[in-house]
Amino acid sequence: MERITLTAGGHPREYLLFVPPPARPGRPPLVIFLHGAGGSAEWADGETGWSAHAAREGFVLALPDALPPDPDKPTKFLTNPRRWNDGSPGPTGEPSTADDVGFLAAVIGDAILRTDADPRRVYLSGFSNGAGMAFRAAAELADQLAAVAPVAGYCHIPDPKPVRPVPTLYLIGSADPLVPLRGGEVRSPWLHRLVRRPPVADTLARWAKAIGCAPGPVTESDADGVRTDAYPGPVEFRAVVVEGLGHHWPGGKGQLNHKIGGPPSDRIDATAEVWRFFRRHAL
Repeated sequence: MERITLTAGGHPREYLLFVPPPARPGRPPLVIFLHGAGGSAEWADGETGWSAHAAREGFVLALPDALPPDPDKPTKFLTNPRRWNDGSPGPTGEPSTADDVGFLAAVIGDAILRTDADPRRVYLSGFSNGAGMAFRAAAELADQLAAVAPVAGYCHIPDPKPVRPVPTLYLIGSADPLVPLRGGEVRSPWLHRLVRRPPVADTLARWAKAIGCAPGPVTESDADGVRTDAYPGPVEFRAVVVEGLGHHWPGGKGQLNHKIGGPPSDRIDATAEVWRFFRRHAL
């Protein structure tokens, strides 16, 4: 992978770019993946296996890095974590001022220019804080994204109004201690105190309304510890709950400290599931 530096919002920003071997005719799709708070592009790829999947499936992969609250100091998970400006106060309680929507738009344009990726098949996924950023980008860059897949995060935009309904796949674990399925008090590893989190259903209902889908889901399947709900509407919107999964990428390496993230699970391979979902959609 190549580390790319570009200017966005007047600041130098970086992302990793993976280009697959030219084994398929035509312009390749582009997948963008966003790490969680305190993570990095390299860490996220090692956790999820996205670049290995891109090599097998023949798509371009971009892994952007968020900025820490103090860019002049070394990044550290607990004291100076990289985080996306997803519209929330952030893990340290202070809202970010980074123009991350502008940065992601710049990543899309730059990656397409460098690789000749297909602008009709640009997809965005993210984990945790990266999922929140994926929701925000889908709301503000809907005309550039063919589909989106947030995992284990919230939509923090109070009233999202995308210019077009964006097909969406959402995944979450039933035992997530940081994004609790039914809401409740969570011990923040950054604030060192309890904070109250809303039910995930609130995010899903708000996003369903934003893309013109029914706010109440219909269960499509429930077997082997995996439940899939569908929100009927003009585009595909599904939510997958993995039984027993904590705050980890489903099927990933489970590298986040289990005292913070809870138990990992390999009931599903989220990287493969998300890619199968993305393949069904184009602008």
